[in-house]
Amino acid sequence: MIRGLLYGLKRFWSEVFSGDLLILFLSIVLAVTSISSVGFLGDRLQSSMQMQASSILGADLVLRSASKIDSKYLDLAAANDLDSAEMSTFLSMIITEDDTLLASIKAVTESYPLRGELKIVDFKGAIIKHLGSPEPGNIWIESKVSEALGLKQLDEVSIGNKNFIVEGIIEDYPDRNSSFVGFYPIVIVNIDDVDAMGVIQTGSRVIYRKLFSGTQENLDRFEAILEDIPASIRVQNALDVGDNLGEDIANSTTFFNLASLFTIIISVIASMMAVRRYASRNLLHTSLMKVFGASKSFILGHQVMQLTLVAVFASSLGLIFGYGLQHLLLSTLQGIVNTDLPPSSSRPVILGFITASFVIFATASPYIKILSETEPIRILRNDFRIKLSSNLMIYLVAFFTMFGFLGALFQDIKLIIYIVISLILVTSSLYLIGRLLIYALSKMKFSNQKGWKLGLKNIVQRGNDSILQIIIFGLSLLFLVALAETRTDLVDSWSETLDEDTPNYFLFNIQQYNLEPISNYFKDQGIIVPDFTPLIRGRLLSAARPGSEDFNFNNLMQREANLTWLNQLPPSNSVVEGEWWINGDEIAEVSIDREIAESMNLEIGDELTFSAGGKIFSVSVASFREIEWQSFSPNFFFILSPAAGRELPNSYITSIKLENSQNFMNNFTNRFPTITSVDLEAIIEQGKSSLASASLAVQYIFFLTFIAGILALVASIYSNRDQRTKEAAIMHAIGASRALIFKSAASEFLILGLLSATTAIIFSIALSSVIFIQFLDLIYSPNLSILGLSYLFGVSFIFIAGVMSIRKSIYASPMITLRDS
Repeated sequence: MIRGLLYGLKRFWSEVFSGDLLILFLSIVLAVTSISSVGFLGDRLQSSMQMQASSILGADLVLRSASKIDSKYLDLAAANDLDSAEMSTFLSMIITEDDTLLASIKAVTESYPLRGELKIVDFKGAIIKHLGSPEPGNIWIESKVSEALGLKQLDEVSIGNKNFIVEGIIEDYPDRNSSFVGFYPIVIVNIDDVDAMGVIQTGSRVIYRKLFSGTQENLDRFEAILEDIPASIRVQNALDVGDNLGEDIANSTTFFNLASLFTIIISVIASMMAVRRYASRNLLHTSLMKVFGASKSFILGHQVMQLTLVAVFASSLGLIFGYGLQHLLLSTLQGIVNTDLPPSSSRPVILGFITASFVIFATASPYIKILSETEPIRILRNDFRIKLSSNLMIYLVAFFTMFGFLGALFQDIKLIIYIVISLILVTSSLYLIGRLLIYALSKMKFSNQKGWKLGLKNIVQRGNDSILQIIIFGLSLLFLVALAETRTDLVDSWSETLDEDTPNYFLFNIQQYNLEPISNYFKDQGIIVPDFTPLIRGRLLSAARPGSEDFNFNNLMQREANLTWLNQLPPSNSVVEGEWWINGDEIAEVSIDREIAESMNLEIGDELTFSAGGKIFSVSVASFREIEWQSFSPNFFFILSPAAGRELPNSYITSIKLENSQNFMNNFTNRFPTITSVDLEAIIEQGKSSLASASLAVQYIFFLTFIAGILALVASIYSNRDQRTKEAAIMHAIGASRALIFKSAASEFLILGLLSATTAIIFSIALSSVIFIQFLDLIYSPNLSILGLSYLFGVSFIFIAGVMSIRKSIYASPMITLRDS
């Protein structure tokens, strides 16, 4: 065994550079590069979030609610030797004489923050404070605010009904995960100034927080006291934020994993064909070693050493490329993630070597067994064909081991199951198509030996090899086309849902007494008065099913939600079950978003109990709705009938489409300072930018997948190149012209390419639709241009590469070719 290992080490580089192991080597490099680049990036993001978890919260523990939190928790914290602070966060307009800007207002107490760093500087860069809140009447602003409004130190601005002096610039601050306010620049004010602003009114959306810090023992004791805390208050600690990457990062991570998964699968296909060619070309050499006394353990040691060296060197090179690609991915995601990340751990390195080992095991184990059991009698028989029928069990074990590894690697069993099902369906379909083709061609008569007829005859004669190539071509093209279509349509499918009439501004915090003045203002400006939708802050308390006392309702909403009451069904909603109310003024009913209803296990006729405006009331479920959230119109999970909602305290919300919106909104905000406007165009553009950045980053990984696909196609074509070369030489020797040989090969590869590409395109549509709907939560529509180009590419590449593979034998001397073979 030791001698075999040393012999394998000696012959390794000659085997690689001779081409026998080159495609296998490159396939492993690509697989490791793909998985390690995503691994390095994800590991650094995870390490950063674990290190900064407390800073993300600004404390060790936070109580968070959409309604005011009882001050008794501050007393309980003090009794348990914990430090505390308070914070309220809401949106409001910053108003100057010439301009306005929507900002996120953080109203804090003097002890803020408890964890992390607050760094306030003056307009010359000198540090003012590391802790606390501004004095009453002063504010601290982010540099984006000063740049947008042209502010200088000690300038005066207004928020609602109160004037403030700009004292300093916020250079750094903790707790940056502020949900709905994350799009907007930050302004910090003293919490004692909030009432004087007058911007928090009925229906206003405010997030209240109580912050706590201390020793872990005291925190654990305090958390134990909070077990009976009201459902409206959410308890957050550092562990809660460690795994939250945000929707943009989650989408891009899903896309990265998808590309990496496809790269590994295609690399396995390429590796399988490369190892098959390597084994077939080494049967003679192995048989000769057996003749000269080599033992089975010597042969096994020789092969294991060579494949181990492939894994080690290819993994090392792949890890180097993966680390470089990770930096490239990070640079394209600057608008989505913080690029100042800690170094990666050793996990992606270990993962890279494990990936290489599993890929090689899944593809090479059957051939290692064949080579180690090769009999010397093969030389006398001149039999150097690979027969795998007796090794089917090894292939099945390798197949399921590989996908078990992929399931553990990507931790998405649902995705792996879909991929396995797709592989089985496509492989079975391609096998059936190949069998039908061979059966149909075998019934044809090839009396006239024209070039294209010889090509069809060769498909029949090569039977199993032809079927195998159809399967490999089809699978490689399937994953390439599916990923190409997903990459191209991800941004387009989202932006196409926005029509020209999509509103570009939301107005909220509108009170009853504002309705008439605002309507008159719009009329005076020649703008169509929009519909004002009631906005009610409520909470779902309980649910009951008539006739069932202890029915279990899943996932009852344990926090406040926006409610409304309407007489007519909104244009962006459609009833999918039940009926919209006819007697809404008489019967207290509710219409619910379909997905929310399904998650709560609700049915038509169930009774829901809500709390809103200090009142508790019950309604009957009348219908379930499908909501077009992309419409950017006011939409609600729960819509009450007029009888249920008309008497509840509410504010109003509306959305409008404005041309030359900036000047209009500046004047509007000066006229109505307590009303908050949200620039949807900025949100839409930021969303598009984030999605485009993620898509651009994926293009680099898609390039790896593309190269892996090319390698798989080349490996399949070259897997029986020796046999084709020998056949071409024999045909040449018996008088066949170069044109006849060329036409024979061309027709053979054209038919194989057409069948493979057609099947791949059909199944890629099904696979892409599953990816879009199940994993990206997007509407799928086939991209005809990508499908058409992919079809032409697949057919053309298989045709051209196939012809090029035997080009040398067409022009070489038949005597030399036959002697070398």
